[in-house]
Amino acid sequence: MDYTIKEYIQSKSSLDSKIVAIEALIDSMILNSIDAIGNSGTASYSMDDGQMKVSTEYRSVDQIVAGVKALEQMLQMYINRRNGNITILRGRLNY
Repeated sequence: MDYTIKEYIQSKSSLDSKIVAIEALIDSMILNSIDAIGNSGTASYSMDDGQMKVSTEYRSVDQIVAGVKALEQMLQMYINRRNGNITILRGRLNY
């Protein structure tokens, strides 16, 4: 049975396992985009981590790149959740 990217990430229980899953998806998508550059038309993407198989289709390499960027933003969101966001406010005279 094939799963979507969303179902694959939702299947992970901890933030650390979600981060690892997203990193694996990003790496796999980048490698698949290299193959898709030479092909015209629909580029399919699939990844099998031994427990689940993820597959989806994109219409162009641009959509794959957009998907990678979206996953990178999601990855950063999960890293921020795990580590917490810290904002330091300083006045302009406190440098």
